[in-house]
Formats: sequence, structure tokens, C-alpha cells
Amino acid sequence: MIALQIADLQMLTGVTDMAIAQQLQSFLHEHHADYELVCHPYSETALDTARSACIPVRNMTKAVVLHDEQGYLMAIMPSMNKLMLRWINTKLDRHLRLATEKELRKLFPDCDSGAVPAMGAAYGMNTCWDDELNSVQDVYLEAGNHRELVHMQREQFKELLQGQTHAAISCDPEETEAYRTGG
Repeated sequence: MIALQIADLQMLTGVTDMAIAQQLQSFLHEHHADYELVCHPYSETALDTARSACIPVRNMTKAVVLHDEQGYLMAIMPSMNKLMLRWINTKLDRHLRLATEKELRKLFPDCDSGAVPAMGAAYGMNTCWDDELNSVQDVYLEAGNHRELVHMQREQFKELLQGQTHAAISCDPEETEAYRTGG
């Protein structure tokens, strides 16, 4: 893994006020989580973040927040995958839809827009995570901003998600047409 030290990145980017989202930091601290912060050049999407931080895209998670009459749910998957809404609705017997930007700002007030950490429990939210994350050793998630990631081992990630649902809920975007047509 290639990662810049905080001081090096601050010198290169001129950014000195990096901070993990407070709710996420409190949650990780309360659970005695073993993690590290990784700084990276500014990026707006989970896929671009993986590339800018020089980490494998399958190790970078992305969070998709969903909602229905039962409440909110966070779906967590590898950054390169597409959420298969039909799959998660079938698995959970729900009628979920994507949360709006307005809802996200309210749910994640300590996070930058588009930098929601893939750790729903930190925000009191039920989670369904993709089984594909079982195949990676290192897991990275947004820290609540566009310049930092939280890095932890897979077992630590799974421990923090203990009791949450996991299933095949996403796939590579190139495979979605085959799934749609049954091929």
C-alpha cells in the first residue's frame, strides 16, 4: 500500500485541518477499534478515492443510504460495484429507495456531502454489507471528508458490523446487464 504520511500530504496540499467525522471517531473509540487514517489527494467518489490513495478499488467501500417505511438502511459494498436494489429488497423483504441529498445532510451532519462513512452503526443505522467484502484483507472507508480514509483489517470491520445483515447485494457494473436479462 502506498500512503502519504499526514505531514507530507498537508505540505503537498496545504490542508491542515483534516479531521475524521466526530460520530465515526467516537464510535471507533468506544469499540476500541484498531484502525489508521490514510490521507489522500481530494476526490469526490469512492472509486476516485481508491485511485488517488493508490489502494485496490475492491478494498475501498462505498455506502449507499436507502429508506422505506421501516426506516433507513446503509448498504455497504466495494467501490467499483453497483448496488442491486432488487436484490437487497428481495433479501430483506423491503421496498427501499435511495435517500435524498437532503436526508443525507440531516443523517450525517458531521460529514462532507458525498463522503458518508461506510459504518452505519456509528450513526445508529442498520446495515447490510456485501459478501464480496469477505474476500479482502484490508478495508477502507470514507472518514467523513474528501481527503481521509479509515483503514482497518477485514476482521475488525466485520467485528464492528457484528449482528448486521450481509448478502450478495452488488455486482460489477459490467455484469448488471447479464443479471437484468437473466444471461
